[in-house]
Amino acid sequence: MTPEKKHILKHIYFILVITVISAILFVYPDFVSYPTVGLKGLIYKFLHWILTCIPLFLIIYLLSIHKYLFAIFMPLLTLTGVTIGYYSYFYKAALTPMIVDATLNNDLGTSLDMITPFQIIITIICVALSVGTVIYRFKRIVVNKQIIHFAIAGVIFTLIFSINDRVSNSFNQHFPVSLYYNLNEYRKLNKNRHLSRINPEPGINYLQNEELNIVFIIGESLRANNLSINGYQRSTTPLLSARKNVISFKNIFSEYTYTNPSVAHILTRADSVHANRAKTEKSFITTFNSCGFYTVWLANQDAAITYYPFMMECDTLIYARPEKSVYTYSDWLDEDLFPSFDQTLNRPEKAKLIILHTIGSHWYYNSHYSDDFSQFTPVTRSKIISQNTAEEIINSYDNSVLYTDFFINSIIEKLQHTNSVVIYLSDHGEALGEDGNWLHANDNEHLKNPACLIWYSDAYRIKNPEKILAISQNQNLKFRTDYLYHSILSAGNIPSKIIDESLNIFSTK
Repeated sequence: MTPEKKHILKHIYFILVITVISAILFVYPDFVSYPTVGLKGLIYKFLHWILTCIPLFLIIYLLSIHKYLFAIFMPLLTLTGVTIGYYSYFYKAALTPMIVDATLNNDLGTSLDMITPFQIIITIICVALSVGTVIYRFKRIVVNKQIIHFAIAGVIFTLIFSINDRVSNSFNQHFPVSLYYNLNEYRKLNKNRHLSRINPEPGINYLQNEELNIVFIIGESLRANNLSINGYQRSTTPLLSARKNVISFKNIFSEYTYTNPSVAHILTRADSVHANRAKTEKSFITTFNSCGFYTVWLANQDAAITYYPFMMECDTLIYARPEKSVYTYSDWLDEDLFPSFDQTLNRPEKAKLIILHTIGSHWYYNSHYSDDFSQFTPVTRSKIISQNTAEEIINSYDNSVLYTDFFINSIIEKLQHTNSVVIYLSDHGEALGEDGNWLHANDNEHLKNPACLIWYSDAYRIKNPEKILAISQNQNLKFRTDYLYHSILSAGNIPSKIIDESLNIFSTK
């Protein structure tokens, strides 16, 4: 074997050893809670892990080509990798734009409080090992024709990210690509936040001085058909069905079948004719601000570019679980919003607009309800759709609906002795096997029929009898989600001149 071939083989072995160790420490923690069933599921998980490690291999290869490049960046790569891997393994936390936001905006003391002595020890060991690889690279590894190696790495990078969106998205969710992806998403969120938007009703002359709570719950993937309050054969809404002052609107049509465009559409004056308003106008939150309401957004989902500007219109923005991502498969419950909701209710402001963005019935369903709500069995055991029966998927979904019933009812209980209205509207529905479709973001009638519920307190009914009469008369009519903008202003008794009464469920005009 020629000396050149020996150098090449030693270089390859060097890269492979570092990649395997790094993949176990930095990437595999993401897969610990990854639910699968049987040998086939394990093979699928293993292959998925191998796939997501390809960018890590290429980056280590790229850095190792030049010894000084390797010396500078390999310890940094190790430091970030072991930090992300540590929190993923021990806290089931993912790197998200919200984590970036919290880290950058918290004071240094708060961020340092998250660091444990064990984490420090693990980090020191891993960084020391990376320094050892740097020394080994200087002494033992020879790489000739470096320009060719750089070109090869660049071509492979380009090719793997051109396979398809699904593969690219998988890379984006795991280290090291996740580091760049989430920092870039955070940058785009803040850039989009500062884009100029039109206030559809500037200079409104009204000030709400009496106590009034307008609570808007943005649901997730909850279809109207699976609510027993709407006639579903299973008892999925026992608490809400038994509670007075709850009205279900079961004939709502959603323009969109996935979260990002749907939420932006709901919050603004956008409709099927003027869809662009979701990109050019401010939301109803600005109008509530102008009328003396204290406004707060309580988030149990990631922010998205499409609706992040509206979140920032609120006086206060609170993330319940900023470390959670839809690509993690551990407990992520909407009840984590309760403490912030209670704190908001105890604030001195009389008039409040409280928006709760829930994780609801998003796949993986089992992650979004606690064991007490596992009433319908058997349930899913794998995040791979094909590894579950239709019965298991529907059972898990209905358990998540049962949990949402508990969540909404709990919010109502906190408000029942106040002057309050709760509006629940899911961003879209969910497909449960109809025409071979599952989940959402496809074309299915059940995706376009989201659940919608209204609750009002006795105090609100006494003060607004005509509005209560109207929603009782309108509950069986068909509305698009366009109704929300106009109806929530009406619920807040805001004398807006741009309310379209045909879209106002609190009016019979």
